[in-house]
Amino acid sequence: MSTENKALEEMHSSSRYHKNVLYITPEEQDKIKDIKIVFGGVGLGSVIAEALLRLGFENFVFIDGDEVEQSNLNRQNYTDNDVNTSKVEAITNRLKAINPDVQIEYHHLFLAPDTIKHYVSGCDIAINAIDFDTLETPFVFDEYCKELGVPVIHPLNFGWAGAAYVVTPTSEQIYDVARETGRFELVLIQNMLTYFENNKDMNLDWFYDFYKAYKKNSAKITPPQLVVGSNLAAALVTNIAFCLTNNLPIKTYPEPYFLCTR
Repeated sequence: MSTENKALEEMHSSSRYHKNVLYITPEEQDKIKDIKIVFGGVGLGSVIAEALLRLGFENFVFIDGDEVEQSNLNRQNYTDNDVNTSKVEAITNRLKAINPDVQIEYHHLFLAPDTIKHYVSGCDIAINAIDFDTLETPFVFDEYCKELGVPVIHPLNFGWAGAAYVVTPTSEQIYDVARETGRFELVLIQNMLTYFENNKDMNLDWFYDFYKAYKKNSAKITPPQLVVGSNLAAALVTNIAFCLTNNLPIKTYPEPYFLCTR
């Protein structure tokens, strides 16, 4: 059979996913459609959600109590018309405009430790994009996911780089890392720099410079982020979610996923 005929044979019946041919089989395409993904936070999560949707994931739960601010527009998946509206409602409307068949349950609220289990229960994959300055919530989120057997992806936007950590019920856990006073992002950045310090093929001088500057100013500003990091993180998370769904090999914490443009 010719390559062209083989491609036609493997093409998904839905024209929406015809261009996924040769990368994703019809069986894999059907499998990811029904995987239920819960998002703790739809800031960076808003960019990830669209990437997942366009690949073929069609079942989401969005949880976030924030409204869209103008400062979000440099990197998150919102428009000026969304400012002062609920993030979960705005991203839901955007995704439904792309694929009206997408199944979305959304909740305009801030997760609290005593409510997390209710929203995570019944989901297959969790995206933990909760700000680390919200006390214990992001760590409790992971604890309940471990209890329920749900793998968690932690996406990270480092400006010129995107990164992600994956924790599973059997892997090491981010919440076991020694926590210092101040922003937990600094701990993760330091861990990542330590992981890469012996990799001679990577020039991360800019990342070291950012780490030093942010450490000095972290009490005054929230983490600076760029649209570059948002899209790189979304690409990583989409790949990871596909691999988790199809039992393909993944890297788990403390081994990071990392894509850099510098």
